[in-house]
Amino acid sequence: MPKLNHSAIKARNNLLAMFIVLTVLDIALVVAARDLWAVGRIIFTVAVMYFVMRGYKWAKWLLVAILSLVIVLLIGLLAALHSQLSTFLIIGSIVMIILSVIMGIFLTSNSDLQRYLADQRQIIGNDK
Repeated sequence: MPKLNHSAIKARNNLLAMFIVLTVLDIALVVAARDLWAVGRIIFTVAVMYFVMRGYKWAKWLLVAILSLVIVLLIGLLAALHSQLSTFLIIGSIVMIILSVIMGIFLTSNSDLQRYLADQRQIIGNDK
């Protein structure tokens, strides 16, 4: 069983912190916009994040795809409806776009996080 090193655990904690902030912001924007259909997307994204933390490669790439889609959709929303949105929704969407970009880059390029996820795959016997 591999021993997790400090930098891998720090990378995991950074990812979790970003994800929690992103999820809380997403929930706040959903409540402000009264878009209850988005609750299902949030629950699905949380479930995917669970599998990412277990080390599943498919989940990591699915989360990157979800983040990419959120970025595209929020940019489209801001471009199409910026005059009809409240200041809170505009600023929250911009922050969510920036955080999604940072989190996507972190997921795909941080070597310590990759080591943590590889260790998780080895611990649970999952090479997927």
